[in-house]
Amino acid sequence: MKKIQVAALITASLMAIGIFAGCSSNKSATSETKKVVELKVPSYKMGGNVGAKVFVPQVERFNQMYKGQYKITLEQTPQDGYSAKIQQLAQQNKLPAIVDAGACDQDWFKKAIVEPKKYYDLSKWLDANQDIKGEMIPESIKYVTAADGSVVSTPVAIVSPTGIYYNSDLYKPSKRIGEMSLDEFEASLGSNKISLMTGENAWTTALLFTDFVALEPGGVDMLKKGVIDKVYDYKNDIWVNAATRLQKYLQKYASSNTIGAAYADAANNFMSKSSALIPNGPWMVGDFAAESKDKWSNGFDGTKQVKGDIYPGNIAIANVSGYQYFIPKGLPQEETDAALAFLKFINSPEELQTAMLEVGGSAPMLKVSDDFLSKQKEKPILNDLATAVTSKTILVPGVLDVMPSSVANVEFGKLLPKLTDGSLTPKDFCKTLTQLAADAKAK
Repeated sequence: MKKIQVAALITASLMAIGIFAGCSSNKSATSETKKVVELKVPSYKMGGNVGAKVFVPQVERFNQMYKGQYKITLEQTPQDGYSAKIQQLAQQNKLPAIVDAGACDQDWFKKAIVEPKKYYDLSKWLDANQDIKGEMIPESIKYVTAADGSVVSTPVAIVSPTGIYYNSDLYKPSKRIGEMSLDEFEASLGSNKISLMTGENAWTTALLFTDFVALEPGGVDMLKKGVIDKVYDYKNDIWVNAATRLQKYLQKYASSNTIGAAYADAANNFMSKSSALIPNGPWMVGDFAAESKDKWSNGFDGTKQVKGDIYPGNIAIANVSGYQYFIPKGLPQEETDAALAFLKFINSPEELQTAMLEVGGSAPMLKVSDDFLSKQKEKPILNDLATAVTSKTILVPGVLDVMPSSVANVEFGKLLPKLTDGSLTPKDFCKTLTQLAADAKAK
């Protein structure tokens, strides 16, 4: 009997061990099956690309926040090859979970992704995240919303407005330029000159011309529509009146080197105090930092003299009619969830404010923190531009955005010397632009 009891005890013990071992084994198996969802995302915002300053740290912070659940691995792709890579992956049905639609060829994107609805509809996600939706620029929400109410990509929250810089030692306006009418602005110039150019794509001149076009009756709507459909007819009053004003500025207020000047010439003119104002984007701010003083001459000091503003009539040049990040339709649910988590993360108030402190820009619909405002003031010129843009500022695309590329990149600048010397009247200038646009459309 004793042997039987001992045997029974041993058997029971072995069974107990087996049960516990089985539990332990099952627990281990469960833990092994719970894998981190990894998204491999091609990106050009790496290395020396200016976008890397914001995007790479964002990915790192996201990975840390979702450690053990989600992970994004970036695969470096040259910016000029990004669109081709995405198109190739689309043909292979291997699109990554997060795609930067704004860097894709827009004609291809509309035909290959938008029209056949090969995107994950973000409308429910936006509705479920009203805090994020409230940060987005209404015009942008409208643009990325399809006719059936589905949302193609994330809308734009931050704009980097292209405005105008001035040397406060030379030009001393009585109020902000953005608060002035065009007539007030012209009266405030006195003998001061604006750094304009006719070489290359006549960039700085085109920016000022955009303001003139926008402030004509119907000009804003025409520019906004034109960035989608392009403008081919410049013979109406909007363009002729704006060209008339531009001719006056080229003859009376343009820097002495304007005819034939390329961008480098225009920038040098401003940073040598040969002109008092220059229209340009926020990327020029780096030229005004102390480490760029080798570009300065004639007593120019970018750290003390330069102020930034938007254009007369409360106009800022920024194209918000575009797509941003989209998620392909039909991905495994866990990949879609990971992508949605990332889109929510980068559009959080904290991340938007971090991005603006790094590279500038303005989020007109976002209520920023006192800490952000304090840190923003440490970068005076970026602060000038950011605070100039409010929810009432009119954002318009530039004239070069609405012209056919051949007209914008070559022909517009080539015609400006003739407009300046009067060999082309404003009407003739616009008539010639129209013919050149028609030629471009026919090709």
